Amino acid sequence: MKKVLAVVLASTMAMSLAACSGSKPAETAAATAAETKAEETTAKEEKAEESKEETEAEAPAADLKGKMMGVVTPSADHGFTAESIKHCEAEVKELAEKYGFEYKFMTAAESGEQSNAVETILGLNPDVMVLWPVTGDELRSAAQQVQDADVPLIIYDRLIEGFEPTSWIMGDNDAIGEGAGEYFTEYFKDDLAAGEVGLLEFKGDSSTVPMQRSNGFWKTADKNFKKIQEFSTDWSQQKAMEQMEDFLNTKSVEEIESVKAIFTHDDEIVFGIVEALKNYNGPAKLNIKLVSGVSAGEGFMNLYENSGLEGIDFMTYTFSPSMVRDAVDLGLKVMQGETLDASYLIPTEMIDKTNYKEYMESDVYKIRYSLQ
Repeated sequence: MKKVLAVVLASTMAMSLAACSGSKPAETAAATAAETKAEETTAKEEKAEESKEETEAEAPAADLKGKMMGVVTPSADHGFTAESIKHCEAEVKELAEKYGFEYKFMTAAESGEQSNAVETILGLNPDVMVLWPVTGDELRSAAQQVQDADVPLIIYDRLIEGFEPTSWIMGDNDAIGEGAGEYFTEYFKDDLAAGEVGLLEFKGDSSTVPMQRSNGFWKTADKNFKKIQEFSTDWSQQKAMEQMEDFLNTKSVEEIESVKAIFTHDDEIVFGIVEALKNYNGPAKLNIKLVSGVSAGEGFMNLYENSGLEGIDFMTYTFSPSMVRDAVDLGLKVMQGETLDASYLIPTEMIDKTNYKEYMESDVYKIRYSLQ
């Protein structure tokens, strides 16, 4: 199977309307000679990689009988984790059947439960551990236990500050934030030139992922963006809807009308905000022009034509649940005796009304929904 990291790298180069760190809105320029050359090079590399994969597929799988992989993830508390768990378990099962190794797959809703899961798997003497922490710092002790047991550790999605596992792999959250800041600045350039632009920020939680996205955004966003209020949603559509409703029902008309932009950390947060906006019937005029998300799933694609809101544009960044497959693949490489890089960043692409149809035809999108 062609994995997400390779697919995204190729797709990022091939989609002329998207950029890893943020494209400018609603403008399509002709490809430059450099871009054309880059695309040709990428195509050749992709063809070579596909040929290599076909050769490997024809060859007998290496015998990893007697080996064991441990995998610990969060539980399915919202859509992204639910999709991710399906992809993660499917990849582990597929590789285990192909290579003959054993595995133990566990999910947990809280950090304490995850720590217990790690201890349980360590008791089975695994050859490698793949860990997706609920919250990085709260898994520090458990991660250290893995290292103290001399078990290679792959950490996915969230950093444990100051801790160095065998390798970590995650989406490029800094690029998402920085790209969004640049996009918002370009989108509102006329408004910003005239004065302040009111903005609401809806974060996911207190982990390193929202921190990176938020810091990246404010690093590149114009200084005339004024944060009216910040919310922590726990990645919940319902909570985001309630927070938006509370803002609309308790703030002054002046405050509500000052908001032109909403920067969020996840598509599901956007869905809650959209519902709150659709249901609002108060005295204030809604002047919101742009709402951003992260994930680029099917539901967000529907907003481009069927949001039910007039005059609001939407933008998101790719952050596919299928990325977790690459973390499992790194675990396989460890059992095969390969040496890993210290870190891997999975590129992201900006998706807006100018390129969402092309994106929906891409391999990245198709792999995401390959389990349906």
